[in-house]
Amino acid sequence: MDLWTEVYRPKTLSDYVFQNSAQQTQFEHYIKEGRIPNLLFTGPAGTGKTTAAKMLINELKLHPYDVLEINASNEAKVDFMRDKIVTFASTRPFGHLKIVLLDEADYLSPTSQAVLRGVIEQFHETTRFILTGNYPHKIIPALHSRCHSVHIDKLDMTEYTARAATILVEENIEFEIDVLDT
Repeated sequence: MDLWTEVYRPKTLSDYVFQNSAQQTQFEHYIKEGRIPNLLFTGPAGTGKTTAAKMLINELKLHPYDVLEINASNEAKVDFMRDKIVTFASTRPFGHLKIVLLDEADYLSPTSQAVLRGVIEQFHETTRFILTGNYPHKIIPALHSRCHSVHIDKLDMTEYTARAATILVEENIEFEIDVLDT
């Protein structure tokens, strides 16, 4: 049995609830062009940063071997950065683009971030990086300057309640809307 957070994670642009129309327009542009810049998604925990990244990767229809997902809070060592990411980025993509998703990049040490900066520069022709983090001040300025920043804030409570209600209805679970609102 899968967790509902994964089962109901938005996988397409139409499923994702955007903070504003400008963000949605920007994502639509990325998908239409089939290319993205290096991105830095910031905002509080649980606001959809990783979901936005995975949705974007899915919508770009990349070959599965052209995507590397790393939880940086688990793999924050410099050697890991050099070995795993450089090995991935140095090979030719199966399609037109490779993407490295570094979730929780704010957990990387400043030294690891400096190494990452060099990797971003070295492989800029074929590889894009999507970094997520709760604390943008923990990301070194050299990475900020190489990424387009997107702040993802908490959802409006009405939107959140509506999404939760939809899931409960799909799962055939009885609920009281007043309790869900609370």
